[in-house]
Amino acid sequence: MKKLLPIIIGVCGIGVLILGFMLLKKAPTKPQESVIEEEQLVTADSSIVADVTWSKIKDNTIVLSVSGLKNGYSKVAYEVSYETQGVVQGVTTRPLDITGKDTFIRDDIYLGTCSKNVCKPHIGVKKVSLVLEFTDTSGKKSQLTKDFDL
Repeated sequence: MKKLLPIIIGVCGIGVLILGFMLLKKAPTKPQESVIEEEQLVTADSSIVADVTWSKIKDNTIVLSVSGLKNGYSKVAYEVSYETQGVVQGVTTRPLDITGKDTFIRDDIYLGTCSKNVCKPHIGVKKVSLVLEFTDTSGKKSQLTKDFDL
């Protein structure tokens, strides 16, 4: 009897696993809810104008200029994405303080990779996609998205 006990326990365990698998397979599935709710941003005010150009001072660097803010925004964050040698790369920033400003200029957005004070430029960039996220003085967020040929 002592020799049969481990066999009986093993067979029962396998039976429980098979039954559990069958029950899970037949259980109705419901769509999984997202843990992170995506915020739907409204389109930024049409008076805001953004432009991206190559820097005339620094190699492989672009200048981002934004005007028409009407002193109505407290923060701006940006994301610049581009393709280089078949790979999509990007530059992002945390929200920057623009309280009381009508214009915003960022003249040092380097299109490349830097490590230990050695920078390697991403070559062949001909187009960039820009996403600007604005936060107005009341905390409401809006977004401007635009593509630029360089």
